[in-house]
Amino acid sequence: QHKDNPVNWQTWSSEILEFSKQNKKPILLSIGYASCHWCHVMAHESFEDNETASLMNKYFINIKVDREERPDLDFIFQSSFQLFNQTGGGWPLTMFLDECGVPFMGGTYFPKNAKHGLPSFKEVLKKVSEAYKDQRENIIKQKDLIIKNLELKKNSVLTQDLEPVLNTSLSFLDTVKGGYKGAPKFPTFNLYETLLYFYNKSKEKKYFEPVDLIIKQLCSKGIYDHVEGGIARYTVDENWVIPHFEKMLYDNAQFILLLAKYCKINPESYFKEKLEQTIEFLKKNFLNNEGFLGSAYDADSEGEEGKYYVYKYEEIKDFENIGKYFDIKPEGNWENKIILVEKDKPSKDILEKLYEIRSKRKKPFFDDKTQLDLNCLWISSLVAASEILPDKGYLKLAEDFYLRIENKYIKENIYHSYSKDIVF
Repeated sequence: QHKDNPVNWQTWSSEILEFSKQNKKPILLSIGYASCHWCHVMAHESFEDNETASLMNKYFINIKVDREERPDLDFIFQSSFQLFNQTGGGWPLTMFLDECGVPFMGGTYFPKNAKHGLPSFKEVLKKVSEAYKDQRENIIKQKDLIIKNLELKKNSVLTQDLEPVLNTSLSFLDTVKGGYKGAPKFPTFNLYETLLYFYNKSKEKKYFEPVDLIIKQLCSKGIYDHVEGGIARYTVDENWVIPHFEKMLYDNAQFILLLAKYCKINPESYFKEKLEQTIEFLKKNFLNNEGFLGSAYDADSEGEEGKYYVYKYEEIKDFENIGKYFDIKPEGNWENKIILVEKDKPSKDILEKLYEIRSKRKKPFFDDKTQLDLNCLWISSLVAASEILPDKGYLKLAEDFYLRIENKYIKENIYHSYSKDIVF
């Protein structure tokens, strides 16, 4: 995606780090992934801009990393960002490293021109370069302190008891709308799986109620694709209505796993149908040419976010009883368009009509990169789902995927991801 940028991008390697050290030149590290909307925005605004690229090439060694190919690097530099800024990170991650490869400052998305309280990226480049030139020795000297703090942060998490942390997390949850309070809303599946684990051990309702609420929200609101199945990455609002439309294997495999575990406690057919619809969506739409599942679908198509997924009122207003099933208003619920929010279980006929409209549109870009860990997570989710839907062949499908993985990845070495020329 970045091969035609005027930026002189390098891959992360010991050779390029040594080159940086020999030339006493700081590093600009950009971490993103193929279906990341704001990565695309920053790429278009800055990395495709000749003036900005000229500054990047002049002042820095520029390294591009796909966080799905190198989650180890992403973890280190997200942790560094959080240490410096005392706030959560995200993508694109824009980190500045000294010539030894140690981070000394960073941000996420920077606009081409200053706006919304953010400085322009060109201004950031110039100021960081000047600061490094003036304070190079002091910046390099602080590396031991930074590394020590990152180690302390890691160790403090590993040595904590889980239950007190979990009970603290409960106090931050939205008891009306689900998820953490405020916006944006991310379905933090690891938290809800842990809550289910503690509920199954203790039978305390305080652990089950947040899971019950989040599942009902995820299955009925705009974050869920009612037409084809699967969930979006997150919603920008606190009501789970307006998604950031990218669909990732990472989220959907976890959604299947959590939903399957939830269905053991609440076996209502409605949730089983959502479980099946999402699995079938992944089977049909995420399979790549290697026989594995790829990584993600972009949020955009034809240069417009959500274009594939949303509807105009005029397109669907005459569908019989559609107002019974979905919240339909002439003014829409997002930029004069309609994101489907479920009021009642929709009929098969309505879903077919909605899909017929969508099928004529251009699909978003599909990042077909195979990731071993996510395909293994997919296998785990299929095994869990097979207990809820034993007649759907999901256990056999899990076995088939495992054999493919064994043949591809586990003959000599185990790799995280695989592409035509490079393994990680």
